[in-house]
Amino acid sequence: MKTAFFCFSSRGEATARRLEEAGTVVRVESGTLASTVASWWNRADALVFVASLGIAVRAVAPHLSDKADDPAVLVVTEDGETVLPVTGAHLGGGRALAERLAGLLGVEPLLTTSSDRAGLVAPDLLASRWGWLLLGRDALAATNGALIETGALSFWTDVPELLPPLPAEYAAAEEANAALLISPRAAHSTAKKRVQLVPPCIVAGMGCRRGASAKTLRSVLNEALRAQALLPEAIREIRTVEEKMDEPGLIELAASLDVPLLVVPREVILSMEETFSASAATKHLDLPGVAEPCAASAGKLLGRRIATEGVTVAFAIAEPRREPFDPARRAESNAAKEASLEARTKHGALFIIGTGPGAGGSVTIDARQALEEADAIVGYALYVDLLPQEWLHGKRIERYSMGEEEKRVERAVSLAEEGNVVALLSGGDPVLFGLAGLALRTANGRVPAKVFPGVTAAQAAGALLGAPYVNGVALLSLSDYLQPWSAVLRALEGAALSGLTVALYNPVKRDLEEKLGEVRRVFSAQGYETAYLVRDAGRDAPSVQKLPIAELAADRLDMRTLILLPGNSVEEIAGLLLDRRGYRREADAQKEETAQ
Repeated sequence: MKTAFFCFSSRGEATARRLEEAGTVVRVESGTLASTVASWWNRADALVFVASLGIAVRAVAPHLSDKADDPAVLVVTEDGETVLPVTGAHLGGGRALAERLAGLLGVEPLLTTSSDRAGLVAPDLLASRWGWLLLGRDALAATNGALIETGALSFWTDVPELLPPLPAEYAAAEEANAALLISPRAAHSTAKKRVQLVPPCIVAGMGCRRGASAKTLRSVLNEALRAQALLPEAIREIRTVEEKMDEPGLIELAASLDVPLLVVPREVILSMEETFSASAATKHLDLPGVAEPCAASAGKLLGRRIATEGVTVAFAIAEPRREPFDPARRAESNAAKEASLEARTKHGALFIIGTGPGAGGSVTIDARQALEEADAIVGYALYVDLLPQEWLHGKRIERYSMGEEEKRVERAVSLAEEGNVVALLSGGDPVLFGLAGLALRTANGRVPAKVFPGVTAAQAAGALLGAPYVNGVALLSLSDYLQPWSAVLRALEGAALSGLTVALYNPVKRDLEEKLGEVRRVFSAQGYETAYLVRDAGRDAPSVQKLPIAELAADRLDMRTLILLPGNSVEEIAGLLLDRRGYRREADAQKEETAQ
């Protein structure tokens, strides 16, 4: 969420600096308030006035038009004692920002919306939290009024299995009697003036003949949506096959809808047991179809495909995403999209991004911003799938298999040469056993390139186990695919002599038992006794297995496992691995243990 903090005095600036991690501090000089607000209005998601309420109201009044599209406006008093959302509290994300800023200041936000003060969750606040479209805004005031008066809200849905937990005050009702509708279907929004939340739960599988225009693709997609009474805003993503992933029409269509274009691997389609409509893909692509299997790869297929004008479309219903809403990801207008695409044909760039060991929680702020700016994302399929899928909206996505490193680097550079900003994903840190070296060599002289470092598996494993390498750590790869085993063995021997904690990556299957035999020999000779096998460090369900180094064997680990060998200054205390740094507190603790 791009936030600007406007301050007008030294006192206000001091308070704004306490909030600087949440945005940009702007010192407003005398006579420049109107021009400063005007310059930020269309490029910020929130404007925070560290000043009086009156200054904020007078400054933003000429710009206010629509609470769903305007930036949120907040006031923070110069003493930092009050945080007040002024406009856009719900649909603009103002309340969430107010709560964050209040937390940084150690105060409670001053909420003025009646439903908030009553401890009730209004539908527009749900829409903001979940990032769902809200229809029927003309009926919102009456709906929220009834909620406040009665303390309850009736709702109806045709996708009950997909809903997150609803507030306690929400009660299920028959469709005809419900004040709130939750549905991806268009018919309900016009039944009568009622508020509707649209969950993004529809996946469109699409195929097309070579060179089909975005206009034709959009027309057929709309026809298919009307046939099933589905709202275009309910589309979560478009899926197609690898042979169609470079179709300009599909890429432009996905960008205009602000949804990701994802590729369904051939092996996934061929493994499906469903029977699909007869398709030309059987003859031309040796596949049972494109639209239907691509849609079905996401969930329950909603009927058969529509095929017309050389375009096929099918829909499936999948679980909707429920990430917290970030107004910075609001869809651009089609005109803005076209202008952006035109500009990008002149300025391409390659971002080499470390995605960390797991999902989005390990991605750095700089890397996250680089992903935001990217037009296309290229990466090993696992790294792409580990990212929150909401981050992929409106971007071209190209997945590759293990072993296709040079292919995907060349592809990423080629896309950048065409004028795209391309994010090339590398798990963990791209400079450590990653693609940074290859990518920088390939991009040199062709396109601008920048590396965004990432958290490594050893860092995630270290935090999971305690603090096992305060004095340092040696990070080595057991893979001999890109270097001779003699070089790997020499590095192992040097690491063992150091006495430091050692993390071993990439236990590739080739000759693994023999390699582990060398690990046991080299490290046992230098006094290493224990190994920790950390699997899926930094992911949802990590596991740790402790064993004597003599029992280190190939059948205990795979490529998702990191081998961590604690150094000679590491001890286990209360289940934690702690490396001694030499602090006096550590010496005092050791004396107490010796005395006991």
